Amino acid sequence: MQLTQSIANRIAELIAQESGYPVIVCNTAGEIIADSDHKRVGVAHSGARSIMTTEAEYALVTAEDEAGSSGKLREGFNVAIRAEGKKIGTFGVAAPVEIARPITKIAAGLVVSTLREEELKEVIRGQVNKLNDSLGQAASAVQQIAASSQEVAAISQTVTEVAATGAQQVKATAGILDFIRRVAKQTNLLGLNAAIEAARAGEQGKGFSVVAGEVRKLAEESGRSANEINGILTQFQDVMDRVMEGVLQNATITQEQARSTQDIAHMVDNVRQVGLELGALAESL
Repeated sequence: MQLTQSIANRIAELIAQESGYPVIVCNTAGEIIADSDHKRVGVAHSGARSIMTTEAEYALVTAEDEAGSSGKLREGFNVAIRAEGKKIGTFGVAAPVEIARPITKIAAGLVVSTLREEELKEVIRGQVNKLNDSLGQAASAVQQIAASSQEVAAISQTVTEVAATGAQQVKATAGILDFIRRVAKQTNLLGLNAAIEAARAGEQGKGFSVVAGEVRKLAEESGRSANEINGILTQFQDVMDRVMEGVLQNATITQEQARSTQDIAHMVDNVRQVGLELGALAESL
């Protein structure tokens, strides 16, 4: 733990204001780093240097010492500021010793408490910054996932539409085949009627009879082909129905995942906002 000039100034000003006596704070070299009178900063203090270079825990100047110093000394008391078992500076008050002694001891403890508080705040700031960095990375990752989910949902929707269109086209094709079967049936009837008429015509209808037979044969082949195609389309329709069902289920799941991912993205963003607010609060401590 290191004594900083900002904290030394803060505590020196506070004690001087509350007690009404001049205050100084010295560093490990025995130099004044805070002076409530703002006159001796940077000056070496003999009492503080003695405390920092010996086993002494305090140094005092009595009224008699002051009187015999020709104005070089002021009555007061200086005490070591100890933190984590080490001397990190001194705190001195220029006042009657019986008054200065308890004030310096309390003030030295206040300096250490303030330093520890500042260290804790610094740790909090560091943790908050790490938290915000992590949340920023998480938010970025979730946003990428959300974008991917939306893209997958869009692709799934497109596939759904294509599958639905394919199913409609199969149905339309089946309708055309049904029409072909009806035409083939009517053509077959026409061929049959033509054969009957050719038989009635006797020898003169032989040529017409051959044509009628070919018409009936073509009609029968068209009917068989239509039936075969219809069987294939029926199987295809079954497959399309299953595909459609799977696609719809997948689309529903994908859309739900996309919505869930969006919700997570919003939650992460909210947590990140809280982290930013916590960071601002930590900076204001």
